[in-house]
Amino acid sequence: MGEASLRLRGKIAIITGAGSGIGRATAILFAKEGSRVVVADADEQKGQETVNMIKRDGGEAILVRTDVSKSVDAKNLVEATLAKYGALNIVFNNAGINPVGTVVNTSEELWDRVIDTNLKGPFLVSKYAVPAMTRAGGGVIINNASVNGFVALPNEVAYDASKGGVVMLTKAMAVDHGPQNIRVNCVCPGNVDTPLIQGYIAGAPDPEEARKMVYEKNAIIRRLIAPEEVARVVVFLASDEASAITGAAYLVDGGSTAV
Repeated sequence: MGEASLRLRGKIAIITGAGSGIGRATAILFAKEGSRVVVADADEQKGQETVNMIKRDGGEAILVRTDVSKSVDAKNLVEATLAKYGALNIVFNNAGINPVGTVVNTSEELWDRVIDTNLKGPFLVSKYAVPAMTRAGGGVIINNASVNGFVALPNEVAYDASKGGVVMLTKAMAVDHGPQNIRVNCVCPGNVDTPLIQGYIAGAPDPEEARKMVYEKNAIIRRLIAPEEVARVVVFLASDEASAITGAAYLVDGGSTAV
C-alpha cells in the first residue's frame, strides 16, 4: 500500500486497552495505515510491548499509562497526546473487563469496577477528547461495545449492563457532537480470541465445555473471531470511507445475532 493510499495518514489516535487483544491489533493496524498512535493501558509493560511492535514495523507510537476509570488519568491521556502531537483526531475507547456473575453473586464492588471501566471509561476519555477534536475541526470516536449490548448472555450481568450502556452512550454522543463534525460509532464483537476470553475459558469449572460454548456463540462461523478482524472494522469506521456513518453499532459477531 502506497503512502498516499494510507487510510489514516497523518491522523493522531488514542487507543485505550491497547496492551493486548483487540486494542493491540487495532493499534498495530492504525500505525500501518499511517496514524501516529497513543497507546493507553493500565499495564505499562503490555502497553510498551505494543509500542515496541509498532516501532519495529516503522510506525510511530507512545505509551501513556492510563486507568480509564479515573478522571485524572483520562484528562492526562488527552493532555499528553496534545503535548506530543498537537492534535487529536481519533479515539478508540476499547478498554474493558468481563468478570462473570449474576445480580445475586456479583458484589457491589465488582459491579462498580465493571461499570467504571467499561462505561465510565469511554465517558471520561470522551469528555476530554471532544473539546480537543472540536478545536481540530472534528474527529472520530469509536467505542468498543459488544454483542452483549444487543443480547444478554447468562452469568454476565455487569458486563451485559455496561455494554448496553456503551451502545446508548455512542448514540447519544453522535447526536450531541455531530454539529462539531465528530462522528461516533461503536463496534460490537462476539467472542474474540483475546486474553479476556482465554481467561474466561481457563477459569470455567469445565474449560472444554466452556470452549465449546464460546465457539458456538459465534453461531455461523463457529470459531473465535481474530482480533485483527475487529481491528479492520475499527479502521474503516475511523477513516473517511465511513464519512456518512455515525450513531451506528457494527456487529462483528460471527453471526450470533442472526440465528
